Amino acid sequence: MPWYCRVREAINTALPFLVSTQKTNLALLVSAILKKQTLCLSELARAYPVPAERRVGAPKHCLLHRLKRLWRFTANERVDATELQLALISHTVFRLGYPRWVGLAIDWTMFDTTLPSGERMRYQLLRIAIPRKGRAIPLLQLAYDRDRLPANKSQNQLEQEALLAVVEALPEGVCPVVLADRGFRRASFIGWLQEHRLDYVVRIKKGSCLTEEDGHRWKLGEEGLKPGQMRFASGVRYGLYHDRPRDLWTNVALCWRVPKSKMRDLRRKAPEEPWYLATSLHSAKAAASWYWQRGWIEQSFKDSKSRFGLAEVQVGSPERLSRLLSALTIALSWLSLAALPEIGALPKGFHAAVSQRGRASLLSLALALLDELGSLPPSCLPRSPTGG
Repeated sequence: MPWYCRVREAINTALPFLVSTQKTNLALLVSAILKKQTLCLSELARAYPVPAERRVGAPKHCLLHRLKRLWRFTANERVDATELQLALISHTVFRLGYPRWVGLAIDWTMFDTTLPSGERMRYQLLRIAIPRKGRAIPLLQLAYDRDRLPANKSQNQLEQEALLAVVEALPEGVCPVVLADRGFRRASFIGWLQEHRLDYVVRIKKGSCLTEEDGHRWKLGEEGLKPGQMRFASGVRYGLYHDRPRDLWTNVALCWRVPKSKMRDLRRKAPEEPWYLATSLHSAKAAASWYWQRGWIEQSFKDSKSRFGLAEVQVGSPERLSRLLSALTIALSWLSLAALPEIGALPKGFHAAVSQRGRASLLSLALALLDELGSLPPSCLPRSPTGG
């Protein structure tokens, strides 16, 4: 793996709290994911190095020993998957140029997998990511068993704890905008965002009840919005509690058109139904522009499943899967950064060389660049204190 040394150096820079053996094993795992582009443990183990000198000329169990090394790392309880990923957030934001505002798209994906033993695992994966150029750069990925969530914690609590941890890990001066679909439309979540003074754009459901300041009550879908229109309801009460308006005030953007900035892409079409967006922002246009980026996290989920075999991974516990996902987070983050124009790693005309028709995704560009250079460009990796 020609890029191992560069990956190890980057991990030394970003994760100094790991002991030496943990850094080595994490660097090996990230390097193997980049080489094999899979989460299949046996395939990853095949990418691990073998000793230059062997005590036995042709050992029968060479792959087994490499697989056991990988297994021990994913089973190591002293490696905190959340801590690993949070420590890299400031480095990712630095490479993005410390933007004043960043979107934080949050979403779940679910999949079932069958272990070699025949046991069936039902996983759900939480991802928080920064949308960029049609994809989303993962910041945090955590796996849970759908049938056995952590004791004394609901799914809502897991979402909020993870989101707050990511927000607190952002560098000072970087303001997040939380982007969420209708699965997060609950009033308690919007109230929690307001309590923590977080900007947000959350899609809510048709039929939701809004109450204006003068007491006028109406339901979304009754406003008569037509294709191409946008409206903005400022300072309304969202939802009912015991048939009375909740004491939850928010703005609601009613949008049934693609933002003008997105119309240049001829493949994009107007939504088939209006977007109803609860937001802390102060215009329908701003809310629609931010929410448009939320869909890119779904494209990133597809990349993880189709290119890296996420849905076929055979790991028997969510804790071990989360450690494996932490390495995937690192690999995907660095690949995504490498393909962004602001990083400047792509040679001139590289897009045309990768895709003769249409526009290649960030991941396709980055993987092609990895093959071209034989390593990750330094401009996408964590920067050492001495520069570089």
